[in-house]
Amino acid sequence: MPDFLFGLNTSTIQPAGLMDKIRVASEAGYDAIELWAPDVEAYVEEGNSLSDVRKALDDAGLLRPSMIHLKDWHHPDAAKRSEALEAARRRLEIAKELGVARIVAGPPHGDVETAWVADCYRQLLELAADYEVWPSFEYLGFAEKFKTLDIAWEVLRLVDHPQATITADAWHDYRGGGGSAALDQIPPERISTVHWDDAPADIPREQQADPDRVMPGDGVIDLAAIANQLRRIGFSGVLSLELFNPTYWEQDPLEVAKLGLKKMKATVAGQA
Repeated sequence: MPDFLFGLNTSTIQPAGLMDKIRVASEAGYDAIELWAPDVEAYVEEGNSLSDVRKALDDAGLLRPSMIHLKDWHHPDAAKRSEALEAARRRLEIAKELGVARIVAGPPHGDVETAWVADCYRQLLELAADYEVWPSFEYLGFAEKFKTLDIAWEVLRLVDHPQATITADAWHDYRGGGGSAALDQIPPERISTVHWDDAPADIPREQQADPDRVMPGDGVIDLAAIANQLRRIGFSGVLSLELFNPTYWEQDPLEVAKLGLKKMKATVAGQA
């Protein structure tokens, strides 16, 4: 039995439609899927129902550990933050209807006080209690401050909430310069999902952007070592393939998804 579950973040196979993404994840052999909320919202705005999406997910047998994402819940302007929290409620309701466990909460850009972000995250978690879909704090390697795993862990320590978790990401660890060393400090139940991706060798680290991400094993990140770190701390959850590379978007979504799963399993096994 594998020690990790494998998920497909649907950004990897843009611009396929929502139902095609669900079908592809299932046919390619993934255990789980990470949907993007805007895809679901657009599908409903076209006159379709959430119940149809839920049925497709159930029929496909796909776990739903996470959905992408909530933003501006930390905005310094009270009115804009209030608007963001109302938008968060709507997405939390969607996630609940679809049987999603957690939803990614994106961090602020700029040099924002860590204590302020922790307080806002605590408020977001308290709001989410009504839905029992828990926001998971994300760090971004290209953000000014909240760009490493260790700063994300500091946020969680300040929040001190039983449902506070981190969405980890191999590429963001690399891009942010912090690496994955902080994993050894984090209890496994505090990691909701791990985005599994790689960084190209031909672009300087500080210049890389989301579209530059490559398939696991095709870049410079030691994913086998990260997999072993996750094993040491007892994490056995979902590794989710999250790519934004337009080169893959031009290819057949099912073939991309199949290749991604093969490469994920190879890097976890240390065979890449």
